[in-house]
Amino acid sequence: MGGVGDGRRPVAVTRPYDGLAAAWDTAAGLVYEPLADSLARASPVALAGLLALDIGSGTGAVARAVAADGARAVVSDCSLDMVAHGSGQGWTAIVADALALPFRDSGFDAVTAGFLLNHLAPAPALAEMARVVRSGGVVLASTWAAERSDPIKAAINEVLVSWGWNPPAWYETMKAEVEPVSGDPHRLMEAAEQAGLAEVHAAVIDEDLGLRDAGAVVAYRLAMPHIAPWVARLGQPADTELFRQLRIAVAPHVPVWRPSVIQLSARVATHPMQRVATLSNASA
Repeated sequence: MGGVGDGRRPVAVTRPYDGLAAAWDTAAGLVYEPLADSLARASPVALAGLLALDIGSGTGAVARAVAADGARAVVSDCSLDMVAHGSGQGWTAIVADALALPFRDSGFDAVTAGFLLNHLAPAPALAEMARVVRSGGVVLASTWAAERSDPIKAAINEVLVSWGWNPPAWYETMKAEVEPVSGDPHRLMEAAEQAGLAEVHAAVIDEDLGLRDAGAVVAYRLAMPHIAPWVARLGQPADTELFRQLRIAVAPHVPVWRPSVIQLSARVATHPMQRVATLSNASA
C-alpha cells in the first residue's frame, strides 16, 4: 500500500492496512473487484501469456483480474497482512516498498497498480513501475478521480463526523499532497510522462459496479483503513446504530451510484537509466 510524501520520502500508511485483510476481501472487495476487472480490460495489449507484476496488490483483486485474462501474476504489497491473506492463490507474493521494488530492470512484461497512486507521490512511483518493465511493456494503474464529489463518500462522512470521527493525519496528508495529482487525469498523465512513459492515456470512467444494496455499500466504506479502526472502538450497540444511520444516509444514492475513477495506461519505451535521468531532471 506504500505511503505518501514529497519526492521519494513516504509517509507510511502500511500499518493502517495491517489487520484489515479479511474485511477487505469480503467488504471492500465488493467495490475493488469490479474495478480491478475494469482496469484489466483497459490494457492496450492482450495480457494472455504476459508476466505481470501487481504492485500494492492488497488481497489480490487486480492480480486475479489479470490472471483471469491469462497473465502470470506476481504480487507485492507493503502490508504483510495483505500479502499473507492472498498468498494461497497460486502466485509469487512479496512484501515490498512500491518505491524500491526488489526486482531487476525490465523483468516484467506488464505492471499493474489498482488504487496505489493515490497513496504515493505519483511520478516516482510510476518511474519505479517503469523501471521493472521491459521496453514496449505495459503499465496500468487506477486511482480515484477528484473532479466530482462522490455522493456515497460524502453522505457517509457527514454521518461519521456527527458521531465524532476525524480523519487520521496520514489520510489528511494523502488528500492534501497526493490527490491533486493522482485525482486529476491531466496531471497524472504529466507525472507518467515525467517518469519516462510513452503512449500515455488517462480517462475518467464512471463505473457501474452493479451494487444496489445499501448495506454492502456501507460495509465497503467501513472497511477503509481511515475509518475501520475508529468504528472498531465503538463496540456494541453503538456500531449497530451507526450502521443503521449510514444505510439510511446512502440509500437514496445507491441506485444511481457510479464512482468516478481514472484509468491510466502507458507503454515503456526508454532505457531504465534514461527514465531515472528524466525523473531526476524533472524533480530538480
